[in-house]
Amino acid sequence: QIPNLDCNCISFSKDGRAIISGWSDGKIRAFGPQSGKLLYVVNDAHVGGVTAIACANDPEKIISGGFDGSVRVWRVTAESRVMLGSMKEHK
Repeated sequence: QIPNLDCNCISFSKDGRAIISGWSDGKIRAFGPQSGKLLYVVNDAHVGGVTAIACANDPEKIISGGFDGSVRVWRVTAESRVMLGSMKEHK
């Protein structure tokens, strides 16, 4: 739980090592399922909040949807968080 923010969506990574969550502040956060420890954050994932999240079969990729009407694909590694693609006007 993060004060003054709403968690809009969650998904478990395919390998079970992370709970991926989308938040009202536009960030994607991943937490350890046992410890609850914050593993990583994707800052500024969507304007207006993240409203949908899904994990791809590739453990480095996640797909997010936002209040801004876009769908984005992200590559998340220990070193970086990179947007691989974006589709606009998805409603």
